[in-house]
Amino acid sequence: MAIPDWNLSGVLPPFRDTPVDPSSISPYTCTLVELCERFATSKERVTILQGYLKMRARMREHGLTAGFQWVNGSFPEDVEATAGRAPNDLDVVTFFAGMTLQQQVDFLTSVPELAGPDTAKAAFHVDHYFVDLGCEPADLVEQTRYWFGLFSHTRGSIWKGMVQVDLNTASDDAEATEFLRTLDGEE
Repeated sequence: MAIPDWNLSGVLPPFRDTPVDPSSISPYTCTLVELCERFATSKERVTILQGYLKMRARMREHGLTAGFQWVNGSFPEDVEATAGRAPNDLDVVTFFAGMTLQQQVDFLTSVPELAGPDTAKAAFHVDHYFVDLGCEPADLVEQTRYWFGLFSHTRGSIWKGMVQVDLNTASDDAEATEFLRTLDGEE
């Protein structure tokens, strides 16, 4: 499903036609190439997307490949028009599966820049969080409820949509990286 155009509020709509059709509601699934083609509209946005792709590469290098990510924040908004500024970062929640608790500890030890949102933001321009899909069902529902509630509204309480990308897409990520490289070379 393609990423929809911004609505009159400068955000992705929370649903396309009707909120009762699951195929019509946010999050909108897309590839990394689609994400980059849609939102790489300025030098600042290209830099943020390049950091995001580097973060995903580091995750793959250290075994985190099963799951998906919700992408949001001001990045997928028309923040240049609505707030008169470029986005500062990309907000991402990684929903992952297939890692034991020890593997998670080993992963964060191997990739310390992902150990917290501040270090991820400094290293990759990404305000990043994790949700373990293998946790207790009630905890998973609570964490998903929290992130969906936070990501489905602007700070000004405007209802908005978000984007979802799969994790295990190395070839797509490489294509997106090349796409951004061509844009970066033009500027």
